[in-house]
Amino acid sequence: MARSEWRGTRELIALALNILEEENPMTIRQLFYRLVSVGQLANNRGEYQRVSRVMTKARDDGRCSYAWIVDRSRPEYRPNVFEDPSEYASTVKRAYRKDYWAAQPNYCEVWTEKDAIIGSIEDVTNELGVTVRVGRGFLSTTKAHEIAARFDEIEKPITVFYLGDHDPSGRMIESDLAERVRGYGAVFAIQRLAIFAADIREFRLPPLRVKPTDSRAAGFLKKYSNRCVELDALPPKELRRRIRDAVHQLLDVDLWNKAIEIERVELASIVDTVSRWPRLEA
Repeated sequence: MARSEWRGTRELIALALNILEEENPMTIRQLFYRLVSVGQLANNRGEYQRVSRVMTKARDDGRCSYAWIVDRSRPEYRPNVFEDPSEYASTVKRAYRKDYWAAQPNYCEVWTEKDAIIGSIEDVTNELGVTVRVGRGFLSTTKAHEIAARFDEIEKPITVFYLGDHDPSGRMIESDLAERVRGYGAVFAIQRLAIFAADIREFRLPPLRVKPTDSRAAGFLKKYSNRCVELDALPPKELRRRIRDAVHQLLDVDLWNKAIEIERVELASIVDTVSRWPRLEA
């Protein structure tokens, strides 16, 4: 029995590694949903916990890179401190990046219902210089007003790309936050990139049943069906592709490339200046 369990664990890890090699970085929940989608696991809490256990084992014994599995649900808040001026100088050289969007005719942001997926999309959003806002449910009055004030400073068309669950609450959150921010005078377009009812069939996602006790269920059932799905279930590779394609549609490529060239010149100047800073001997 123990040998059979060991073989099953080994096979599960091998399949998980194949998925991760293609789609990393992923959260454990995203990996779990992919394993459910390919028919390897049942969609239940026990199997989710099993994936968490075996992937801890795989990382600890060196079979899986720690960089392949991300967890951004527990943020750290550290002060900006430096050992000496030379360390600060190195940070300045690494940190400088021009705002490529300053000269663009459009402005965009990505809004997500969940912060758990940040680790699987941040490489793309960082590359594109796009702000990502995490809602964590319905938006507070303070945050809605802050966003509206920020948008009021931007004198160009604004597009928000939204990522959220396909369920009664997820759909309501999207419309509610748009309405609340617009209520403070902000003008912007909002476009959902994920997740859609059609994704359930196209990507063989594990659907959930709408809870009849959900006060928002009636409207959702009338417009869609009795099947819902979490954002985490969509393959991260597909999620990244949708973000990249959507943002690229707004870009003026010539202006973007020009900003990159200017950045190179400015960075060279910064590096030269920093290299001339006097160094104090201890």
